[in-house]
Parts: sequence; structure tokens; C-alpha cells
Amino acid sequence: MNIKTNNQPRRLLFACEFSGAERAKLRKQFDWMSDEEFDSDCSFFRYKGYYYNLADFMRVDSCLESALSGWHGYSSDSYFSGVLIKLCGEDVIVGRYYS
Repeated sequence: MNIKTNNQPRRLLFACEFSGAERAKLRKQFDWMSDEEFDSDCSFFRYKGYYYNLADFMRVDSCLESALSGWHGYSSDSYFSGVLIKLCGEDVIVGRYYS
């Protein structure tokens, strides 16, 4: 498995931190969430021009630990690729994996 990252920390953002236009765009992207969930429970980050919700990531468990050691979560794009996260306080380090 190949992993690419620049190890750049990205700040986690809450919905209330976005401007009106950004918030409307983000709300369209995550329209499946209730307004209450969106406003209170979500942490977002931007990676390669796309916003991700921290809650959409699965925890790296023991069966994946050897291939993804050091990473805390993943979100699959396909069977062979996806996005990885490493939590660092109020920041997140993001990478891509593929095989």
C-alpha cells in the first residue's frame, strides 16, 4: 500500500466558523445531516479543495493497523484508494492511500 502526505497540519473547523457563502456551500454538500447535527456536532477540514467531515472517517482497527500504522482513521474513495487522517490536538494531518 502506498501513502502520500505532506504532513501539513490542517485546522479542524466548526460550522459556525464559516462565512455565509461558505456555510451555504458546505450545507449543500452535507445535506443529509440535520441542522442540529451540522451546527453542533461536526468538525470539518479542507483537503485538495474538498471539505471532509471528521465523522465520516472509520477508525483504523487491528486488521488494518500494520498497513496504516500511525494513522487514526480512513475514508475509502474506492476499494483501492482513500483518505487517511492523523489527529493532532485541534489539527489533522491528511494523506492519500492507494494500492
